[in-house]
Amino acid sequence: MKTIIQTILGFLLIISCNKKNEKINSLEVNPILIKIGYYPTFHQPAEVILNLNEKYLAFYSPSAYNPAPPPPPRKDGTFRQEEKEEYNEYLRERPELIPFKVNLSDVEISNIRKFVNSLKKEDFNDKDLHPGFDGMFTNIVIVNSDDKIIQINPMNNPKPKQNELYRRILQLVVDKNVNKNDSIILQKIQRYR
Repeated sequence: MKTIIQTILGFLLIISCNKKNEKINSLEVNPILIKIGYYPTFHQPAEVILNLNEKYLAFYSPSAYNPAPPPPPRKDGTFRQEEKEEYNEYLRERPELIPFKVNLSDVEISNIRKFVNSLKKEDFNDKDLHPGFDGMFTNIVIVNSDDKIIQINPMNNPKPKQNELYRRILQLVVDKNVNKNDSIILQKIQRYR
């Protein structure tokens, strides 16, 4: 009888420990939303939102599409052919961004969460930066499951881990993109890093 009571108590202890571990694991802080802004000096800006709870990625422009106007006509009201061609090339290199939203897989979400959770406090620090005058400014916002918001504004001089987060998410956007205009814009953004 004593052995049976000890066995039952042992099972109860194991079950209660498992329940306690489940509660501890459910209290783990995880990123639930990440927004990264890409602001290149000479090209159209873009932003990415990853909603890790609702499992989607959105890519869009934070500003209106407003290309530079064509060169003014000559006094007789005509344009030189080479000016027209240069302007058309300028427009081809700076197309309008077409926003899109796509679903993310559990594996993609898990990989992003693991990387963000691997960041240390110093990886979030954007103080004492010496940015250049040119390049691509970035802004990173992470919303965690504990309702804390982390904003990193490394401008155009991100730390290695910030750059890696930026690169991973940008690659995810490139992989999910199916639009020719957006491909041109994404190629321009990738060249800045």
